[in-house]
Amino acid sequence: MTALSLESHSSILDINEPHLFDESIQSMQYYQFTPATQQNNNVLGAAIKIDINAQDIYILPSKSYLSIKGQIRRNDTNAAFAAGPEITLINNAMMYLFTEIKYDIGSTTIEKISTPGQVTSILGYLSQPDDFNTSSGLKYCWSKDTVNHASSAEFAPNVGAPAAGYTPARNGEYNQGFAARKGLLTSSNPLGHFSFIVPFTHIFGFGEYQKVIYGQKHTLTLTRGSDTQALYKANAVNDGKVDITHISWEMPELGLSPEYLAAMRSLIESKVTIPLAFRARSSEQITVSQTRNFTWRMSVTGGVEKPRWIVVAFQTDRSETQEQNPAVFDNLNLTNAYITLNSERYPSGDIITNFTTNDYAKLYDMFDDFKKNYYGIDSLVGGTQVNFPAFKTLFPIIVFDVRKQNERLKSGVVDIQAKFQFGANVPANTTAYAIMISDRFFKMASDGKNMTVVSM
Repeated sequence: MTALSLESHSSILDINEPHLFDESIQSMQYYQFTPATQQNNNVLGAAIKIDINAQDIYILPSKSYLSIKGQIRRNDTNAAFAAGPEITLINNAMMYLFTEIKYDIGSTTIEKISTPGQVTSILGYLSQPDDFNTSSGLKYCWSKDTVNHASSAEFAPNVGAPAAGYTPARNGEYNQGFAARKGLLTSSNPLGHFSFIVPFTHIFGFGEYQKVIYGQKHTLTLTRGSDTQALYKANAVNDGKVDITHISWEMPELGLSPEYLAAMRSLIESKVTIPLAFRARSSEQITVSQTRNFTWRMSVTGGVEKPRWIVVAFQTDRSETQEQNPAVFDNLNLTNAYITLNSERYPSGDIITNFTTNDYAKLYDMFDDFKKNYYGIDSLVGGTQVNFPAFKTLFPIIVFDVRKQNERLKSGVVDIQAKFQFGANVPANTTAYAIMISDRFFKMASDGKNMTVVSM
């Protein structure tokens, strides 16, 4: 029998070791901030602006969230829908209600996301575990579609009297996500009422900066978009509309212990300059030409901000009608794709896919690797939101990992081009969406009393 080493168990045996508790934060209380007026909530193109004048308080934006309440109604009569019609909010609908969301600290724009519906949907499919759809995701209005049909009927309707031992036939168009989201709206009285929250981290990369911020004005600006983007219905159902009755930004204020409060004040009085960094998100979209070869030159980037991942997805005819679902994407029979940063190519070799013959495993592997590489979470542990068949039919999202860059790309301007090849001409009315995840750096400086953003 091997003797036990006392030294190796010293922490276990030291019963006099002091217990350490973090008491630097004595309180965290959420406060509600609303727009100066709620009259712009349903005006197409209107800017819904929420200000937080946090001049003498400590806040934690990473833990903040949007609260959005409202109701879906018939567009023709403004009345509530009955319980039967196949219509509901799309997956991640709160984000599809806006065409742009911008976050400012002082006079500096920290992040700006265009087409936030598509952007946050793509990132959600990449990062969230599968059980998210049936648990905490529901409070976001998140329950991903399982097929591309607006049907909540799990079984096909029975015609005539059933025979003995009859087993109902399953409905091949049954959409579990659609049914779950519809259930949330039909459980209210009157029908169609909703109340959801959207975490700050769901929208902005800055949400991953989990530090307290002091002495700043914070502004969130949401540009109202079309209701069509946020609703999904069966063909014979009347069009709907979305009435937002309330929107607010819920921000936690921290109460620090006297010791830490004194330390923070001393730091501010010392006129310190603090370097900060986070992984920022930016987005672009473009109409794809009706050819088999498509080159997209994205926004030029330079200086210290460099792309680390570039994510692309396509949609055809999904923006102008409620009978199409803009929360799913199209593969367009993509056969090859790559990114060039100046002359550097990612990946270095051809992908070579063929969705018609189910030859897309390499693309799926690139998709599946994102979560592990970005969050350090193995897909076998955290699960994946999108399985292999669903990737082909609903969520063909192309992930380019461009982290490993040549030294000559680490300074100066970088020309970014995405190149795609398809098995046939791209259909008309096809849009490409791109998300660029980059390292962003800035500084916050104290004048002895307040902190301000001094550079990006």
